[in-house]
Amino acid sequence: MMRWSRQILFGDIDAMFASAAVLADPSLAGKPVAVGGSSPRGIIAAASYEARAFGVRSAMPTGEAKRLCPQLILVPPDRPLYQRLHEQMQAVISRLLPVVEWSSIDEFYAETTDMQSLYPDPARLGRSVKEAIFEATGLHCTVALASGKTVAKVAADAHKPDGLAVIEPGTEAAFLAIRPVRELPGIGPKSAMMLQGLGIHCVGDLLDPQHEPFLRQQWGNRLIAWQAIARGIDRDPVVVDREAKSLGRETTFEQDCNDLDFLELTIKSFLGTLTHDLRLQGLAAGSFTVKLKDTTFRVTTRQQQFRQPLNYDPAMWPAIRSALHSLAIPHTDYRLVGLSLSGLLPATESLFAQRQTQAVATLDGLIERYGSRMVRLGGIPEE
Repeated sequence: MMRWSRQILFGDIDAMFASAAVLADPSLAGKPVAVGGSSPRGIIAAASYEARAFGVRSAMPTGEAKRLCPQLILVPPDRPLYQRLHEQMQAVISRLLPVVEWSSIDEFYAETTDMQSLYPDPARLGRSVKEAIFEATGLHCTVALASGKTVAKVAADAHKPDGLAVIEPGTEAAFLAIRPVRELPGIGPKSAMMLQGLGIHCVGDLLDPQHEPFLRQQWGNRLIAWQAIARGIDRDPVVVDREAKSLGRETTFEQDCNDLDFLELTIKSFLGTLTHDLRLQGLAAGSFTVKLKDTTFRVTTRQQQFRQPLNYDPAMWPAIRSALHSLAIPHTDYRLVGLSLSGLLPATESLFAQRQTQAVATLDGLIERYGSRMVRLGGIPEE
C-alpha cells in the first residue's frame, strides 16, 4: 500500500456521557436517554442516539427536549464515572499509540505516520483502536484517519456512530467539498447562517471566486484558514500531553433572565462543579472569568486573578460574586451566563488549612457517591 507522507488518527467516543449512563444502568440500553438537569430550565449535556432520533440535542433546554421526546429518560451527570472511563481509555491508547493529544475527555488525535510499517493498512489500525477501547471500557468509538487533524475530525463526525473512515491522501478536498459548511471547525451557527445567506452551503463553496471579495472583507485571515482546509491543507501538529488551560461552564436560559439571585445561583452551581473537576485533576486556578450575554447578543466579561491559586469553593466565591454584581446591569435581560477558571497549576497541600482539607475530602467523597448536583460546600468558620 502507498505510504502516507503524514497520517493522523482521530478518535471520538460515541455519545460518551449518555453511553456511560447505560454502562452504569444496563436497563437503559436502547432507550432515549439524556444527561442533564431535570428542571425545564435545565440544559441537555448529552443525548443517546435513540434520543437524537426525536431531535434531542446537547445544549437544548430540558423543557424543549421533553416536548420532542415525552418518554425521554433524564439522568444526572456522573463526573467521577466519566473520569474513570477517561483514565481507562488513556491507559489503553498510550499502549497502542505513542504520540497522542487528548483534545477533550472523549476525543483524541494521534500522530501515526511512523506506525505505517506496523500497520500498512490504515483501516486495520483504526479497527485495532476501536476494539481496544471497547474491550477496556465497553464504549464504542468512531475513528477516522486522514492527512490532517481537521479532515480526520470532519470524517469521524460524518461516520458516527461506531464508524471507521479513511480519507486517502489527495482526496481530502473532494471529501470536504460536499460537506455542509457548518461542519468545518471554527464556523459556528452564526457564521454558517451568514454564509448560507450568501449561497455558500458546502465547504467547496468557500473556494468559489465570485464570493472571494466579500468573504475576505468579512472574515479576513479566518477565510484564508478555511480555504486552506477546504483544499486539504492542514499542518496543525499533534501536541503530546497538551494541558487544559482552562475549565468552564455556561448555559443558555430557556427564558431570558434579569434576576440577579438566579444568576448568582447558576454561577455558584458552576463553581461547585468546576472546583470538583479541579480537585479530581490535582489542579488549582489562578484566575476566573464571568460571562454574560444579553438579549441583543452583546457579550460582556469580567476577568480577575485570585490572590493565590485556589480550588476551594468558599475561598473563590466572594471574588466571583463581586465580579458578577459589577458586570450585571439592573433590569437587563440575559440569555446566557458562564464561568471559566484559568491559569491552572498543580495544587499544593499548602492551599488548605487542616480543617478545610478534611471538609474538601468529605465533600469529594459525597460527590463521588451522590453527584455534584446533590452536594455543595458551605463556608468553614475561622478558628
